[in-house]
Amino acid sequence: MAGTSNYLQNKLVDAELRAQAFSFPATIYVALTLCTNGPLARSTAYTVGQTVSYVAADGNNHLYKVTTAGTTAATAPVYPGASNEVITDGTAVLTEQTSALEAGTAISEPSGGGYARVAIACSLANFAGTQGAGTTVASTGTSATTSNNGIITFPTPSAAWQTAPAEIWGFATYDALTAGNLLGRYPALN
Repeated sequence: MAGTSNYLQNKLVDAELRAQAFSFPATIYVALTLCTNGPLARSTAYTVGQTVSYVAADGNNHLYKVTTAGTTAATAPVYPGASNEVITDGTAVLTEQTSALEAGTAISEPSGGGYARVAIACSLANFAGTQGAGTTVASTGTSATTSNNGIITFPTPSAAWQTAPAEIWGFATYDALTAGNLLGRYPALN
């Protein structure tokens, strides 16, 4: 499960259907994303606003936000993995965050400790074509899936980038080193 931001969706619609020019960035900036409480735990008390990750029934890793404080059940209810679904889990209520992630409002990055987004030039050499990992020619596949062809190296932390129970949840791409427009967001692989 990956998501294109509202910003990029709007630019693509305007370019394709409304004859509005859009220049794709020559460089993207990869950011790490946090959830405040790591993977969803059983029989655990959560407060409003905390976020957790959970691999739902659709097989994808989703971000959920606690919208009603409570304690999760000893046995998990079904989490289908639908965008913006609301799940009652024990006495806690959690809401899937696709819309907030696409808007960029649910994205939290590490701060301090030397953290910085990583710049990567957009090129055939740096990202695989949709036909398979490691390819360096224009995409011809049908998967709409790519991967990086090289290692993405973040700066060495000078202090922790997150404090437990927060965990790195995934990554996002932007068009600037700081602030800028969110292009896409991607959960950690399940």
